[in-house]
Amino acid sequence: MKNTRFATGLSVLVLATSSLQGAGLLDYDASIAGSGFVSRTTAASTILDGSNSVAFDFGAISGDAIFEFILSGDPAAGGRDGFLAVGENAGNSLRYEQWDDTGQLGFTTAGVADNTFTTPGAASPTADTHLTYRWTDATGTMDVLINGVPTDSIAGAVFAMPTGLGSLGNNAGLTEGMVGTISRVTTFDSALGDGVIASHSAAWTGVPEPSSITLAGLAGLALLRRRR
Repeated sequence: MKNTRFATGLSVLVLATSSLQGAGLLDYDASIAGSGFVSRTTAASTILDGSNSVAFDFGAISGDAIFEFILSGDPAAGGRDGFLAVGENAGNSLRYEQWDDTGQLGFTTAGVADNTFTTPGAASPTADTHLTYRWTDATGTMDVLINGVPTDSIAGAVFAMPTGLGSLGNNAGLTEGMVGTISRVTTFDSALGDGVIASHSAAWTGVPEPSSITLAGLAGLALLRRRR
């Protein structure tokens, strides 16, 4: 496995294509590269069976941060919870499925709280999904965005995003693994607005951002009026 650190604070993990559309993944990569950051790639197995993990260098993450994933999974096939990402600060982890068989996304600070997103839209994704965790340190707020759309939020939490060398898909003891496929991981050591995250998701799905759809609709309406 090859790992290279960004001076800009962006990390990208590129895994082999599974059921995801290959062209969409390449478009996603281009959207990240086009944002002014230098892309890096890492070869790794995409398949997580609940008993394995994928090593990952999250970079030097401190304070506000964004983690983007392109993934799918099966919470019912896993155990009572499933790790998504954990770093050197092993007491803090992002969860594909939060304890205890909730079927929901979440994040945990060991000995403090298992934070669970409760809206139906924040269920553990079973279909290919662009998933974003956004942490705002000053307010202790974690937002979750699904396919670029703000879906749920928890404020007042005590947490720190994974940093340094860690793993995807399981804890260090390989006892709390997720079942599924992770095809992309991108980490930013700063907060990004909804529009930027939506543009990354749109690059992968091929579905324009809502603002783009609105502008396209207005342009089409204007064209129709001209023809009348």
